[in-house]
Amino acid sequence: MLHASYEIWGLILVVLLIGTLFFKSFLNRRRNRRELESLPVEKEAGAYRGDIEHRALMFLMAQKTDSVLAALARAIDQERQKLGGVVRNPSMAEALDAMQAAAPSTAGNPEPDYERVMPMAHRGMDVADIARRLHLPEAEVCMVMRLNAA
Repeated sequence: MLHASYEIWGLILVVLLIGTLFFKSFLNRRRNRRELESLPVEKEAGAYRGDIEHRALMFLMAQKTDSVLAALARAIDQERQKLGGVVRNPSMAEALDAMQAAAPSTAGNPEPDYERVMPMAHRGMDVADIARRLHLPEAEVCMVMRLNAA
């Protein structure tokens, strides 16, 4: 007897839940239908008008960008004419020759004198002074000092 009453109450509960779901879906459909009916026709036309305005704005922006780029190209051409022609790129051989001509000549002393670094350091000279007197970078002087200290 008790078992049957649980089955009946379970069945009633399931029917109530299903009925509630159907009722909610019915109300949602009705509400959606009313909202669609209440929308004025002007909103749809406004959306279409907004789309046309957006496209027109994009077209105007594209035209403005093109005109700015054309003016920039004209200015670049004018500057090139003022400079007397197109900028030429030197070949690799010419660039190396120019670098070698600009570099200080080390013909008198082809190899740096690293043996003189440690005696100067033992006399208490500063790294910057040693580098200046031997015409070496400070990093090389420090490296020689570290290698000889090891």
